[in-house]
Amino acid sequence: MYQTAAGNLVDCLLERGVRHLFTLSGNQILSLYDATIGRDLKLIHTRHEAAAVHMADAWGRLRETPGVAVVTAGPGHCNAIGALYVALQAESPLVLISGHAPLSQLGKGAFQEMDQLAIAAPVTKASWRVDAPERAAAALDEAFSLAGSGRPGPVHLSIPSDVLAARVESSDRPGRQQNPPESIAQEDTEQVLRLLAGARRPLLLAGAAISRPLRWPSVKELARACGAPALKMESPRGVNDPRLYGASRLFGRADLVLLLGKELDFALRFGGPPFAADCRFVRIAAPENPAPDHPKVVLSLRADPAEAALQLARRWRGNGSAFDSWRRAVESARSETPSEWEDWRRGARTPIHPLRVCEGLRPFLTDGAVVVSDGGEFGQWAQAGLDSRVNLINGPSGAIGSAIPMALACRLARPGQPVFAFLGDGTFGYHALEFDTALRYRLPVVAIVGNDARWNAEYQLQLDHYGPERTVACELLPTRYDQVVEALGGHGEWVPEPDQLEPALERALDSGLPACVNVAIEGVKAPTF
Repeated sequence: MYQTAAGNLVDCLLERGVRHLFTLSGNQILSLYDATIGRDLKLIHTRHEAAAVHMADAWGRLRETPGVAVVTAGPGHCNAIGALYVALQAESPLVLISGHAPLSQLGKGAFQEMDQLAIAAPVTKASWRVDAPERAAAALDEAFSLAGSGRPGPVHLSIPSDVLAARVESSDRPGRQQNPPESIAQEDTEQVLRLLAGARRPLLLAGAAISRPLRWPSVKELARACGAPALKMESPRGVNDPRLYGASRLFGRADLVLLLGKELDFALRFGGPPFAADCRFVRIAAPENPAPDHPKVVLSLRADPAEAALQLARRWRGNGSAFDSWRRAVESARSETPSEWEDWRRGARTPIHPLRVCEGLRPFLTDGAVVVSDGGEFGQWAQAGLDSRVNLINGPSGAIGSAIPMALACRLARPGQPVFAFLGDGTFGYHALEFDTALRYRLPVVAIVGNDARWNAEYQLQLDHYGPERTVACELLPTRYDQVVEALGGHGEWVPEPDQLEPALERALDSGLPACVNVAIEGVKAPTF
């Protein structure tokens, strides 16, 4: 039987259980759109290509199976690139398919012809062009396998429009290979165990991928076995991540740090203060991760960090309570908040403190609720002030703007569960029109906008570096973003007073519509400990 290469791609996606493509249309991918008609594959059609990639990113983080984004050539491909960087740094499995100028016209000045691979390669695990129609489905299989194996991340396929539209024979592909997690050798396991057992205050630090719900239990298993404290390190603020509370103040007491899928990078101050000068590091990272030399890294191993953590837990033969006092100290510091927080949580002052916004949301955080928080100052307060079981953040890239599209993908991935997006008023401007996407696909998320009428993160940096007389280009209008969403057909709430917060949130949830709760907040600096 014959069909187009695009049809083969759709069959391949369906075989892998893919039922949503996050996409924005364009000339070079129309044959792929056509191939979805009559098949159980839904196009989630966004208002910007970056939003499509952010949605695939969130899907990959929640499901640990690649989300799929499809964009067109030229500007469409370029618009997707920034979101790829976010996914790469967050170690999120996704596959991006970019349509390309026709293969038959390359080198002749074809419409929107460009070197897509040169642009995508630095922000993906791999990027290549599919030049043969009969190779398209096999290339997609390879992309899926690569995106989800080792250190997860985005993989890019560039497919010329005439390759997609070409008729090919439908045939069986080689069986999909599932690469088993890479283990560490027994002698290496014993070496790590000796180092842990010989430490007085060991610390386990987990990177972005291994901090997610499906992999974090491996780290907890090792922490239970050896008794060492374990912390997630997935924020670009690193040792200043407000979710650590006071735990980072104790980093200077650690004498051995086991890095599980986490590099000794800027987030950890490259091993400098707050870490002690004589602190040693052991690094376990996926095989494809680069391993730069560092004088404090006494052992660097290439293996799947989650699998390695389980191996170490099973082979641990030491006293499980040897580090009890140290673990209790870290856990206590991780749970303690400043005394003034309680006043801020329940305060009646206006503008509203961000912690009061967090407190207002707390009654609505059911077990299945998802919280997506962006990266600015308001997002940092949300990360510190809320304790939801499922929480997506911007990740190590430090980028902002992804909260709304990520929230939409979370709602698709977890239908029936409430999804809340915390974002500042500056961030809202990046993807505000994805509320149109939310309405078209009936994805009722609640965006809580902290409105202080400024780019507050940059404003706070200017205050610190230059003083209050030299702040510039940070002011915004106190816009009624709630009315913007209402104009699109969603639900909007304006909250200038703290006692209006909980009723507004309840109405937003009860509306059954995509909603914006626009809160007049105090523009305070993010918490640090």
